[in-house]
Amino acid sequence: MGRMMIAEKLSKVDKIPGEIVEIVQESVINTFTSICGGTPECVQQEDESGPLNGIIGNIAVFNADHTFSLMIAIPKATALKISDAFLGMELPFESHDMGDLIAEIANILAGEVAANIEKVGFRGQSSLPTATRGSDLTLFMPNKPPSAKMKFSSDCGDFMLNMALSESR
Repeated sequence: MGRMMIAEKLSKVDKIPGEIVEIVQESVINTFTSICGGTPECVQQEDESGPLNGIIGNIAVFNADHTFSLMIAIPKATALKISDAFLGMELPFESHDMGDLIAEIANILAGEVAANIEKVGFRGQSSLPTATRGSDLTLFMPNKPPSAKMKFSSDCGDFMLNMALSESR
């Protein structure tokens, strides 16, 4: 599928195409398999998860036409285990290093997504990653763009990924 075809296709969707959701899901699994060791599973989200006490890695994969925003929501206990698995030591949750770690993981994931999504004609680059830490965090999406939510269970614990598609401005 050429660039014009995917751009035209994405302009008309009210939900993110299944092939792209699958690519992002595979990218999450590949990224967290290399970090946590075991292969994470995408699990059914039984109900809307409540507020998060943890940390969120934010990044976007974008081109001139469209932007995929990725938010990795990681509960505190999972973040601590990820730091141990990734660095060989548990970082203090409140440290700047924990924010840097989760932003770097978001960056690694975006690189994997950008490489894999190109296979369906979406050629994009990633933004700078950011991390947000806190308690009682609720993720809101502006103007209800097409979005997808995924929940994963890994050797480091559960985590969620929210993805939204919007037109680039």
